[in-house]
Amino acid sequence: MVNVGDRVLLVAGGQSVFEVREIDGDHAVVESADADAPGRYPFPARLAHLVPAE
Repeated sequence: MVNVGDRVLLVAGGQSVFEVREIDGDHAVVESADADAPGRYPFPARLAHLVPAE
């Protein structure tokens, strides 16, 4: 289960870590956890695809 504030990967084996900002139905709004990431902005992602970041 994914919750607001969790750090996740968009897919298994992904390299970039994202933070869940909000959850709406079967989608989450995520944003890069790297404050220095260029073009950092929130965007929707399917909850079913998110993987907890280690």
